Amino acid sequence: MIGHISDTHLGAFIGRDEELREVGEDVHASFLEAIEVFVREHVDVVIHSGDILDEPRPYGDALRVLLEGAKRLKEGGIPLLFTLGEHDISSIPSTPHPYVAKFAGLAEYVGSGEVHEVKGLKVIGLHKHKLVEAEALREKLEEIGRRIRGLDGKKVLVLHQGIREAFGPGSELSISEVPHGFDYYAMGHIHKHYEVRLGKGLLAYPGPSHWVEADDPDECGVLLVDLSGDEPEAQWVKLESVRPKVRVSVKAQELEEVLRRLAEAEHRKRPVLWMEVEGDADQMMIRRRLEGRYLIRRLSVKPDSGRAAELRHERELSVEDRLRELALEQIKDEGVVDFVLGDLLKLLSSGSEEEAEQALWEFWRKRYGITWGEGA
Repeated sequence: MIGHISDTHLGAFIGRDEELREVGEDVHASFLEAIEVFVREHVDVVIHSGDILDEPRPYGDALRVLLEGAKRLKEGGIPLLFTLGEHDISSIPSTPHPYVAKFAGLAEYVGSGEVHEVKGLKVIGLHKHKLVEAEALREKLEEIGRRIRGLDGKKVLVLHQGIREAFGPGSELSISEVPHGFDYYAMGHIHKHYEVRLGKGLLAYPGPSHWVEADDPDECGVLLVDLSGDEPEAQWVKLESVRPKVRVSVKAQELEEVLRRLAEAEHRKRPVLWMEVEGDADQMMIRRRLEGRYLIRRLSVKPDSGRAAELRHERELSVEDRLRELALEQIKDEGVVDFVLGDLLKLLSSGSEEEAEQALWEFWRKRYGITWGEGA
């Protein structure tokens, strides 16, 4: 029996403001709840298929919760295996933070393409490859397909990638490029529960253990995967610690009725609210009526003139976010913008010019696959 978890994004919402910290605590609680589900169900192995952390340089809270969960599994005699997603990997060459669990003897990294045998289970995986690295990813998967042909017993492939047929053209792989011969494909990266048969095996995404964006599913969970039979069977388990969220789009003439319903709705804890109003409306009035019952993440009013006015959460009004929006308008490349305004800007601001130069070169090398001297 495998416990499959993915996209936990530990540390999300932490370090922004006190209200959002409530949501960050729910992100952590959902992860620890998942660990308790695995212990209660007596799984043999837990597999985390990437995006363990929300960002590669997290606040200490995220690492504390990761180690707490890994220690709980260790005490239950349950090995924790993991690969890395893009949120775990820094553009600056360094040891990824999730490795602290490995170094503490609480987890095993399986994203190097090598076969790991755990309780008789053969597990092999790769870390996240970006779209520009798709060709290298396909070559590695072909090699993995050849390598497993002579292996006996149950086999699991762990990937943090999108599948084009299921999730569209932005995905790195077609399902035909995923090697056959595995009993279970423990997938991550896509924030949606999804399952499809692949030969005699099962390819599955559990989805996130807690949402991090408005478009993520309202309900989040993990998978319990039974490999004891001829074909794998998976059971999706909903996590109860997930913070409720509400998305509302309303015309101004219907606003009063919608506000009344929102104010009267009962929730076990304050939901996070995204709200769009089409037509003339008083933003401050809306906030006064709802902020005691909701965490207002974004409030957007589009007057009849067509000019949108927004009252966002404080974080969304930040200079950093506005700078990112402007940069994306000009560069139209999220990878470059996130690197420059993230890792590179932090290093330059701290006066670490040599480290910044090294990070810039490493980013360029990985992104475009060149070596020093080419194109000079």
